[in-house]
Amino acid sequence: MSYRVLALKWRPKNFDEVVGQPTLVRTLKNALASGRIGHAFLLSGARGVGKTTSARILAKALNCSKSDQPTPDPCGECSSCREIAEGHSLDVQEIDGATHNGVEQVRELRESARYNPARDRFKIWIIDEVHMLSTGAFNALLKTLEEPPPRVKFIFATTEYHKLPDTILSRCQQYDFRMIPARELVAHLRKVADGEGIKVSDEALARFARAAEGSVRDALSLFDQVLAFSGSEIKDEDIGALLGLIDRELLLAASRGIAECDSLGLLELVERLSDYGADYRNFARELLLHLREILLVKLAPQGSPLLAPIVPEERERMRPLAAALSEEDLLRMFEVLTKAEGDLRWAQDPRVTLELALLKMAQLRRLLPMAELVARVEGLAAGTPRAASSPPLPVRSQPSPAAPAATRPAAAKPTEPVSGPGSAPGPSDLDPTTTDGLLAAMAAQARPSLAPSIRTASARLEGDTLFLEVAADWKVFAEMHLDDYRELARKAGGRPFKVKVAAGPAGQEAPAASPAQEKKRRLAEEASKEPAVQEALDLFGGKVVGVREVES
Repeated sequence: MSYRVLALKWRPKNFDEVVGQPTLVRTLKNALASGRIGHAFLLSGARGVGKTTSARILAKALNCSKSDQPTPDPCGECSSCREIAEGHSLDVQEIDGATHNGVEQVRELRESARYNPARDRFKIWIIDEVHMLSTGAFNALLKTLEEPPPRVKFIFATTEYHKLPDTILSRCQQYDFRMIPARELVAHLRKVADGEGIKVSDEALARFARAAEGSVRDALSLFDQVLAFSGSEIKDEDIGALLGLIDRELLLAASRGIAECDSLGLLELVERLSDYGADYRNFARELLLHLREILLVKLAPQGSPLLAPIVPEERERMRPLAAALSEEDLLRMFEVLTKAEGDLRWAQDPRVTLELALLKMAQLRRLLPMAELVARVEGLAAGTPRAASSPPLPVRSQPSPAAPAATRPAAAKPTEPVSGPGSAPGPSDLDPTTTDGLLAAMAAQARPSLAPSIRTASARLEGDTLFLEVAADWKVFAEMHLDDYRELARKAGGRPFKVKVAAGPAGQEAPAASPAQEKKRRLAEEASKEPAVQEALDLFGGKVVGVREVES
């Protein structure tokens, strides 16, 4: 007896054996059981998901002679069921749209539909790849399809649903077949392997399922191909060698190299791919799926169905990578790798294209998020150099009664204390019940453009009035921001304050300026009021140090 490939040998014989289509199967069985049977069915979906198989099972269910009416459970043993399964039933005609796509063939079909079935309950036409019919053929079929004789049924199958005219779609009951989920495909492959007495690991079956991309027929065809080489025992290394699949170790090495920013290691990896004879574009696709699995391991909780397609041993190997890579890192890598995968199709030198993509992903790991960059810039401008990830210095917004030193909680000391003018305020300086503490708290809360003027000032407190004595070159700036100083004082001290600004030590005004200096001061004041200048001062914590007139 000739060998039958696994895709034919393990073809479902009834609705319960159809893989991965529970909703569709339930709908058809309920329709058959209740007698609500349409005259035309359209089965659409990708390749290898069960369209033609379901069409044959439906034909057997309609014509099974063991029952006196259509049944959801055909026996598979009567002459009608056997002939339909073997493809030579007189009353069930299975044709393909590519061959019988003309008007003449449809006219012959219409003439044949006028006569009663030779033996069975219904005369059934199964037209595979129905989208291949010509426009004239579709038009010739419309009337018969809308009002067929009572003992005629049509079952259409197509992989390109969008190519069918709306006039055909509106006359059919439509059933969409989904791609088979990986976990259900692996379970089916395990059933086949056990039935055939084949020794194969779960990881190998998972690789078959990934390569098949949701198609049962593709998965069984790959299984058959590897069996021809390996015999009754399939080893994991045989799969990659025969099917051109990328070794999982290479994918893990690539993701580790990216996480560790190991540029040299990534270049050596591409050299290994070259020696291995791997297809660079295929590697990019596999790496993209591998990074997606890392993202799932990072985000999905234990027991999530999202993790079901990933073998448990693989999950444990991915967890260190998931911890090392942030969600933002992985999203940036997806973008780079997706573009590289498209570029590899037309690249003059695919190896260089892949190397550049891997190196770019490694360098992306060195980038800091914008929030951290802004925090560092603000920290430098405020004179408080610290790591971006360290928490900000605590500032109390409400006053608290003075406590003895022994009972007051000790604050952590700064890692790098700075002394001298403009130094960062220490923890003891942040007590808003004292004048120095109030000034230090104001400086700590101020935005970068205001902080330098406060840190270089001296202060005294008389009742509810805070006198700020700033350097002469800060006086104009300070007078422009009195409202800001009042708000900072209110937040730091927990009550409203009046704020007055004076220049020089002890409130001494600076010596009278010359007309040129006065003009320069006025121009600096006008420049400081410009929105663009204010934005730059706030961003970089700077001040206007010079103004130059531009001749018109």
